[in-house]
Amino acid sequence: MKIKILITLFILFIITFTIGLTYSAFTTSADVNIDQKIAKFVFKANQLDHIELEVNDLVPGDSQEYLFSITNKEEVNSDVALNYQIVIRTFHFMPLLIELYKVYGDNEFLIMNCNETYSRNSSNELVCNSPIGEMAKNEDTTNDYKLKVSFPKEYNTEEYANLVDFIDIEIKSWQKTEGD
Repeated sequence: MKIKILITLFILFIITFTIGLTYSAFTTSADVNIDQKIAKFVFKANQLDHIELEVNDLVPGDSQEYLFSITNKEEVNSDVALNYQIVIRTFHFMPLLIELYKVYGDNEFLIMNCNETYSRNSSNELVCNSPIGEMAKNEDTTNDYKLKVSFPKEYNTEEYANLVDFIDIEIKSWQKTEGD
């Protein structure tokens, strides 16, 4: 009888130990706090995740240009290939022409015209998404852009006086996968 009790206890001990070992091998409670923003703006020599531009000083006939770059290097190069997208948000109360150009040396190519063909979000902001850009892993890559904001001269009427607007530029980036 004592042998049966010892064998039963031994079997229960083995089962308990095995279940605990198996459970611990497949669960984890690691707390991961990783900065997911792997592409950065370089604007006026600062590295940023977004840029806020005030356009209240523009009057009909004026134009402003904002040069910025997107890089995959902060302190070291990104060790993953990545995709990124530039997102422009504005209320678009002022009849502004907002054009995004990609700059290659002395050449500029229009890649987006942010206008009412894009949709508005729940805050009534016009949201314009650029085409998706790519950056290779472990390479120091910097892509140059120019945002041109123009207030056409033909809107020089009283109804457009004292309008307030803003432009917020954000970069969204994510790791490139095989399907991308």
